[in-house]
Amino acid sequence: MYDEIKVNFSKPMLILKIRETYKAPYHKNKFISVSKANCSGLAEFKKFMHQYTGNWSSGSYDIQFVYKEGNYTQNTIYSTLVRMDIRDGKVVKLWKNSPYTKKEYVLWSIIRDFRFKKKKALSKKASKSKLTKKKKANKSK
Repeated sequence: MYDEIKVNFSKPMLILKIRETYKAPYHKNKFISVSKANCSGLAEFKKFMHQYTGNWSSGSYDIQFVYKEGNYTQNTIYSTLVRMDIRDGKVVKLWKNSPYTKKEYVLWSIIRDFRFKKKKALSKKASKSKLTKKKKANKSK
């Protein structure tokens, strides 16, 4: 299911605080705008989130994005990008899998794609530089 989910970065994302004593989460902040560049790695994502989490209470939070737009007969459907634990205003843990469904959160697939593209680009760059060195060596002979 999560393999097919496309993250909607054009709309602001919803922040929910997960309360231990109640079943239902509640809104912490209405929305924050997350871009694809903020999700390129764990360090970048944590650094981005520290801009907002300075005065948040300790606990677990979900960041959710619009998965399917609603209309007047249906509600908007949200999907969770990532769950994180905040302690003293800092992100201390990014959950990899959902504790309930045991499925991987979408952020991890985005980070994996960025790493794969970066690795592929570096290998292309390295192979091109090897080819140019060989061509220069052949021309000088």
